[in-house]
Amino acid sequence: MKCDLAERWSHINPALLPLDEIDLAILCYLRNDSRTPNIEIAKALNISEATVRRRIKELQERKIILGFSVLVNIPAVENSIKAYTYIKVDPDKIESVAESIAKNSRIISLYRVVGEYDLLAEGLFLSMKELQEFIDTDLKREGIRQQVTHVVAKGYKSNPWLGL
Repeated sequence: MKCDLAERWSHINPALLPLDEIDLAILCYLRNDSRTPNIEIAKALNISEATVRRRIKELQERKIILGFSVLVNIPAVENSIKAYTYIKVDPDKIESVAESIAKNSRIISLYRVVGEYDLLAEGLFLSMKELQEFIDTDLKREGIRQQVTHVVAKGYKSNPWLGL
């Protein structure tokens, strides 16, 4: 089975990874479809269903598996505008600005970054008007020195977990 995790970690010495080939194979099956029955994974890997169940439990306890979710095809539901906003903030206001921006339901991720700007916000907006309101309200608060927003016109390699 083709798996982005196996591909990603193929150049790392396996002894340095916190999992073995069986764990990785289980992760690949679950990454492909988290509803794959344990018995199906067990048959494919030629191990017992109890082994699969135990290993999944251990991967969860070790926080390698953080949870299970559904991939939603966002464009099938809404015609979103994806925007990235770089934000320069007064050094003593970074935490309060980040907390405020993170409360906006249209912001899907927010990162502290190194470089010319301090924060990077990724948002999915339902219209240009909604994006402009975010810029005119959320980004016009005390502590924000400067911001630049980029609207995504086309994706060449998208994040499947966002359904975009």
